[in-house]
Amino acid sequence: METPNVRHGYTTGSQGNRLHYLDYGGEGTALICMHGVIGNAWNWRAVAAGIGDRRRVVALDFRGYGESQWSPDHDYTTSDHVADLGTLIESLGEDRVDLMGSSWGALVAIQYAAENPDRVGRIVVVDVEASFAQSETDLFPRPTSHADHGEVRTGLGYAFPNAPEEMLELTALTSFGPVDGGRLAPKHDPYFFERWPFRSDDHWDRLDGMATPALLVHAADSFVNHDVMADMANRMGNATLVQVENSTHVIPVDNPAGLLEVLLPFL
Repeated sequence: METPNVRHGYTTGSQGNRLHYLDYGGEGTALICMHGVIGNAWNWRAVAAGIGDRRRVVALDFRGYGESQWSPDHDYTTSDHVADLGTLIESLGEDRVDLMGSSWGALVAIQYAAENPDRVGRIVVVDVEASFAQSETDLFPRPTSHADHGEVRTGLGYAFPNAPEEMLELTALTSFGPVDGGRLAPKHDPYFFERWPFRSDDHWDRLDGMATPALLVHAADSFVNHDVMADMANRMGNATLVQVENSTHVIPVDNPAGLLEVLLPFL
């Protein structure tokens, strides 16, 4: 994996919160990448390395994640992230951007594009459904901390069985930090062990007739339903659905090469 030049950037979110982003550099229109509920901006490193000659790649840490500030009042709705995305775009001085989101990040991309069609050139929706049967608190169990780096790596290996070794190591180093007792915990607000706010979302109406060129990407080994994503593409006015083989849900980590294969022709 080539290592792009990465610059850390900070801006102020919609509620005065500090937001962190990674500017991977590159040429042309900015492509803003957004992670899912257990991710952060570093998830996009391998993808950024593969498209830097076509877009300026910027990856956002959502509020409550990575190096961005946590919300004291747990203001973590998709609309809150959409508002933060708007402030990021303004701070970058971009009149028009492309958007790519994985899971929750894809919902943020959909909502922003629906509400600001003149500001978005293209949108990439990676492995998500437009609404959910599960409640905000119906979560799968995962450990709140790990004893050491080796335990982190072992857990990531199960979660991302196809991931390149470089991405597993990068994810272990950037997605976990020390907590009391010398253990390593995911670098997000502990609130997300209890609640995933996007589970109350319903974005179907936003898809109807959306004219923004869209690429929908399904992971072959994901829990996300392919037929649902096909329905999403059909509801949109200018969308194509593709599938990435040999990948679980978080494609930018588990199979970045497969994502690049379908992404580059679209860009």
